[in-house]
Amino acid sequence: MNPDLDIVRKINGLAGRVRPFDLMMDLIARYGHWAFVIYGLFLWFTPGKDREVRRRCCILSFLGVCVASLISFALGKIWFRKRPFTRDYRIWNFTGHKANASFPSNHTMNGAVVVMELLSMHMKGSRLMTLMAMILAFSRLFAGVHYPSDLLGGTAVAFLVHRALQSIAHSPFIRFLTVISSLISDEAIRRIRGR
Repeated sequence: MNPDLDIVRKINGLAGRVRPFDLMMDLIARYGHWAFVIYGLFLWFTPGKDREVRRRCCILSFLGVCVASLISFALGKIWFRKRPFTRDYRIWNFTGHKANASFPSNHTMNGAVVVMELLSMHMKGSRLMTLMAMILAFSRLFAGVHYPSDLLGGTAVAFLVHRALQSIAHSPFIRFLTVISSLISDEAIRRIRGR
């Protein structure tokens, strides 16, 4: 008996019963991460007094995703864990996901590291994005592409990366990255507008 696999079987076994819910979970499992990109663009480009803080949050979130993804890549090379749908033919991989390394869940990990930055910097909408990250993680379990321990592993990696980033959040390096990125994006917008 494998409790990790049993949980996936039970949750994935709910798929196929309510078609609209299946479609919603499929969309979220495949494309839910784009909500974070759109939210980041909103934070970056919305004018206001707190614009520099919002942009610093975006820089930290982006760095967090990059560092966490490198760690995930290394973990996948060290321990190639097969995805649940490759271990049990009854698990329905309705997203058509390829059979690459399961551990950790990158979607969960990246969503968690972004949410941790948003919450620590008190960004508007951070609670909504936390809910989105939780739904995204559940959708990956529902789709049969991850084990619960993959989600926990992704969250643990996100937490460690977040803690490391918090130690440099107010450093000259992060301020420099924020200023340079702001200058580049603001100039690009000016050129697009033709001013």
